[in-house]
Amino acid sequence: MNIEVDTHTHTVLSGHAHSTLLENAAAAAKLGLKGFVLSDHGPKLPGACPEFNLGTYPYLPDYIEGVRVYPGIEANIIDFSGSIDVSEKYIALTDYAIAGLHEVVLKPGTKAQNTEAVLAALSNPYIDVIAHPDNPKYELDYETIVKEAAKLGKLLEVNNHSFSYRKGGIENVAVYLPLCKTYGVRVAVSSDAHFALNMGSHALALRVIEEQSFPQELIVNATMDRFDGYLSERKSRLARMNKI
Repeated sequence: MNIEVDTHTHTVLSGHAHSTLLENAAAAAKLGLKGFVLSDHGPKLPGACPEFNLGTYPYLPDYIEGVRVYPGIEANIIDFSGSIDVSEKYIALTDYAIAGLHEVVLKPGTKAQNTEAVLAALSNPYIDVIAHPDNPKYELDYETIVKEAAKLGKLLEVNNHSFSYRKGGIENVAVYLPLCKTYGVRVAVSSDAHFALNMGSHALALRVIEEQSFPQELIVNATMDRFDGYLSERKSRLARMNKI
């Protein structure tokens, strides 16, 4: 199994990552990745850039080192109502938007509160995927979340970084992956790289996916064509929203 597009990567602009965009692109090219999402953290995470940094996205090249660079964001969920720390003006400049719960931004609540925060974030038309929903610090009602993702055509993430950074993540992925399979919800397999040498690191995530006999056709970024197809869906979704 192979992943052609890494959907979750960070640069020094996240404040706690260690490589530049050029370094990440060079590493991606060396690995043979066809594309990656530039998804630096939203401004509520300590050390991250202000949201107006996204205003530079129109000036970035589409390809660096022959690798497609998709402008994105890892927005922070900032309350249990599912609000995020990026305004519509700036998130509209992204091709792909991640929403995540982070302890330094929002302390974990009850299972009901955490679940409501994720459901509300998923309802934001610009948000495509929930980052590392395996995080054991945030207890979630996975079946409710997966059903909502199915209804909205949204994604969940299988985050390779989680398996070394968050104890208990593998066990939680083993809960929601079968639900995604049951309800036909697509997943994005990501490195969540915070250093260039970790670009394209998906081995642990893919091992879990194989152990769960998860269908390859539900991995949205397994091929660049499939990922681009999802982004076309996103454009249609946003177009419909703007007509209302």
